[in-house]
Amino acid sequence: MSDTVIVAMGGRSLEREISLRSGHRVERALRSLGYKVQSLDVGPDFIERVIASEPRFVFVAMHGRGGEDGTLQDLLETLSVPYTGSDPLSSALCMDKMLFKRMLRLHGIPTPAFHSFNETAFREMGGASTFRLLLDELGLPVVVKPVAQGSAIGIKFVSNAQELPSAILGAFGYGDRVIVERRIVGRELAVTIMGPSGDSETPRALPIVELFTPESFYSYEAHYTIGQLRMEVPAELPAEVRARVEETTLAAYTLMGCRDFARVDLILDEQDEPQILEINTIPGLTETGITTAAAEADGMTFAEFVQRIVGRVAAGS
Repeated sequence: MSDTVIVAMGGRSLEREISLRSGHRVERALRSLGYKVQSLDVGPDFIERVIASEPRFVFVAMHGRGGEDGTLQDLLETLSVPYTGSDPLSSALCMDKMLFKRMLRLHGIPTPAFHSFNETAFREMGGASTFRLLLDELGLPVVVKPVAQGSAIGIKFVSNAQELPSAILGAFGYGDRVIVERRIVGRELAVTIMGPSGDSETPRALPIVELFTPESFYSYEAHYTIGQLRMEVPAELPAEVRARVEETTLAAYTLMGCRDFARVDLILDEQDEPQILEINTIPGLTETGITTAAAEADGMTFAEFVQRIVGRVAAGS
């Protein structure tokens, strides 16, 4: 084993450019902490280069497919190379919105009501004939989402029944399964959870971030376009509501088996009840990102935040 630490970034997902920005920022932070760092744009030669480098560990900074769905993690476990972030099962569960939401409902953690179906059901089994029943149950408006995309890619809001078929067809452009979810009106919040590290033996929530965008929706543009997102951190919440949000997000993080860090996105509904939308197991780590803002509000520099993320794998390497 060498002293080199690899930062895995890029890849071929639709979030490639953001992953490169996150990865290079992590690379700079690790260098400032004294690590010898090699950055790798993940491609066909990735495993060969990992084997050649014999790294202490890999910092996974890949977003979307290939990075957040357990694919890269499976390969690294085959090589017995330590890595940051959640394991293959946790990654896959959080990336697949259908499995994720079913797990939440099974364990009594609140998430907006939904239905899901795949492209075969829609094209070969008359799935469109269920739309009236689906909308009778969920009501309007609804949100149509590809099951396995991040950064709000492919999401459409549907306000009348005539829009639903085209929204679903559009979502199939990003994968072969979609979910149709009741749209909850409320405040959009994000909670970054840090796994056990240092003196802490349990996960903890960083300061809650409230999101404000021109579209009243944290879209792909709001994710990554300067000026599209305003954040309030910590969010102004009554103490009992803040405690309920933290408790619910920590429960979701723990249920899914997340590790090191992750960001839980949710809506605080009109009754001040948190409704979990998704968990990002590798949230964006750019200068303007939500997770960066939460870490700063917690009193950490970005380098200190990165050091806490790598604490588990660094200690074991």
